[in-house]
Amino acid sequence: MLTVLITNYKTIDFLKLSLYGLEKLTKNSYKVLINDNGSSEDEINELKNLEQKYDYIKVNFRKTDSIPSYAHGEALDILIPIVDTKYFVVLDSDCTFLLKDWDEVLISDITDDIKIIGTPYYTSSTSHKKGDFPAQFAVLFETETYRNLDISCMPENLKEKDTCWEWREKYLSNGMESHIFSQINTRYEKDKNFIESLCIAYYYKNRLIASHYGRGSSGGSSKKLRKSYYKIPIIGDFLKKRKAILEKNIWFEEVKNIINNQLQGV
Repeated sequence: MLTVLITNYKTIDFLKLSLYGLEKLTKNSYKVLINDNGSSEDEINELKNLEQKYDYIKVNFRKTDSIPSYAHGEALDILIPIVDTKYFVVLDSDCTFLLKDWDEVLISDITDDIKIIGTPYYTSSTSHKKGDFPAQFAVLFETETYRNLDISCMPENLKEKDTCWEWREKYLSNGMESHIFSQINTRYEKDKNFIESLCIAYYYKNRLIASHYGRGSSGGSSKKLRKSYYKIPIIGDFLKKRKAILEKNIWFEEVKNIINNQLQGV
């Protein structure tokens, strides 16, 4: 059995899609621990309904005034000590596994030296983040090793040591390595599985294993809306919201098709 940890803040539709992917594609038995960082009342009620409907889902509700990166780190530091399974996964609410038996594939690659496997940061020539070690989007851990390293997920600063920065430092300093997924950012590169979506597609051993939308809590709007008409009062906000809905719906449709095709053996 393994435990999947998800932090939620105003991303219930993304969260339900992630849960759908887990339900359809996970081989081992699993449970899901969700921390909600103070979403709307309607969203909290939906989470409560999920908790009542599925006995493998448990939700921790809290309110926080922290900066998002700090709130996310706090949430993970709340959830990880609760884990009582041999393995656990940290999964962003707007990131979804897309490979049938993804968990078995990753667990089988855990060795005496490799104790962490998953998604790296997306890096560019101007990025300060390192892309050579897993970051908190979709990552599998061996629980005992993680606990022995006495790790906190809290940022030290947002420019150089953001959420979960200790993962890289403590694993490498204790002589342990990682496996990371390769990635394609479809904003800059073409991907055969995401023809229309703006997202990051992750591959492991040349197979699509996950996708990260990457802007779920912002409502799905693109991070780079540079057109002048987006700056027009009222009209610009309307256009941004419309674009957000269109972008999100396209990604949702492509993700669901990939999941369902896995079930049909396509």
